[in-house]
Amino acid sequence: MKFISKPLTVAAAIAAAAILVPPMALASTSDSAAVQHPAKTAPACGNAQPALPGGAFVWAGIPGDGFAGGQGYVVEITNEGRHACSLRGVPGASVRDSNGHIIGSKLPASGQGPLVTVNPGATAYFRLIIHDGGAVCPHPVDGQVVIYLPGQRQSQPGWLGAQACPGLRGGGVLVPGTIRPGTGVPFYDA
Repeated sequence: MKFISKPLTVAAAIAAAAILVPPMALASTSDSAAVQHPAKTAPACGNAQPALPGGAFVWAGIPGDGFAGGQGYVVEITNEGRHACSLRGVPGASVRDSNGHIIGSKLPASGQGPLVTVNPGATAYFRLIIHDGGAVCPHPVDGQVVIYLPGQRQSQPGWLGAQACPGLRGGGVLVPGTIRPGTGVPFYDA
């Protein structure tokens, strides 16, 4: 009997730990961005400057993984408003020349992905790959990356420079990823 009770005690301890971990993990994300249940949807994040209640500000962050022919970046989206707001999907992106004209065409946003709720002062992120324009076309044009949050028409500067190719969607160089909750960490793939 003692032999049987010891494995049962260990199994009960493991089961109890498994039950306690999810609430603790959820508690640690309560002050930041989190994947939200559809029944608790916050209004969409706006992107007007200066920020309005529920507004969000996009800022390019930190270079992440570099590779032959491009660079990966972590782009942060911070809620500067007074209320929680939500985002879903992949941001749109384009490269604009020094006159403000889009080089190539706009890469449209997609509303497909998990709903992410961003509390006031909290941050969500997405990864952005910028390919080397010289590897894509013979005469790339220098420009600045702009970001379109899903559901928004107004662009925001991404604070990143890029060489883009005329006639190609996203200048042929931009590959944005899905918006995720929390702060992005360079060189870490979750």
